[in-house]
Amino acid sequence: MNNFKVEFDTPEIIDGKEVRELEFREPIGADMEALIGVVAGGGVENTGKAITALASSCVVSHSLTEDDIRKLSAKGYMKIVGAFTPFLPQI
Repeated sequence: MNNFKVEFDTPEIIDGKEVRELEFREPIGADMEALIGVVAGGGVENTGKAITALASSCVVSHSLTEDDIRKLSAKGYMKIVGAFTPFLPQI
């Protein structure tokens, strides 16, 4: 299993410190099971919530909750979404 990093164009403030990148582990089957359940249970409108949950469960460089990820800038959040897009199911 591989880890990957998401680098931000502008540093994000996390726990009062400037953070230029976050490191994530590659999702495992249990992560994907949860993601698919959220998406299938509520449709496309829940995809954003599912990606936020997936990212918070896979981040290894910092301890971040789903709410912490929601507090990132839109650009920072979309960088994370882009990094997780290859793992999304084609529903």
